[in-house]
Amino acid sequence: MATWQFSVVLIPASWAEENSYSSSALYDEEGYDTECAWKDRQPESGFKAVLGEIFPPSKSWHEELLTWGNEKEHDIQVWFENETIDGIHIRLDLNQKLNEIIIKVLKAAKTLNCALFFPEFKSVAEANEFELKNAIKKSNAAKFVRNQQEFLNEISKKT
Repeated sequence: MATWQFSVVLIPASWAEENSYSSSALYDEEGYDTECAWKDRQPESGFKAVLGEIFPPSKSWHEELLTWGNEKEHDIQVWFENETIDGIHIRLDLNQKLNEIIIKVLKAAKTLNCALFFPEFKSVAEANEFELKNAIKKSNAAKFVRNQQEFLNEISKKT
């Protein structure tokens, strides 16, 4: 993932509600995995058309991966294991205008009955414009796009 890309992951809203919008069950010692959220909560069969309203389908590099968009800019990756979805990952290029894309992402999330998971913040939120825009504004990708040198200086101080 490029430094200027922001990552948001769709997870079933029913899972988010059952877990009180806590992301702790998504994490283990290796990082996060949304497979547990999708277990027994698969989207309707028309999910491909819903995601295709955000970005056009693209050629995947793996047989268990469906993709839309362009991985160097905005894209969606849907991973499958044993023919069931275990993740819907969306990356947004913060160097580009996002208003229309944000509306499309939120429409898709609501249509698919999903909540938003922000791996960078280890947080889960309802699929609404305030939550998504707020997370984007606070992200490292936004800091990088606003001022690359300041971002790199800040990172070097942490190491």
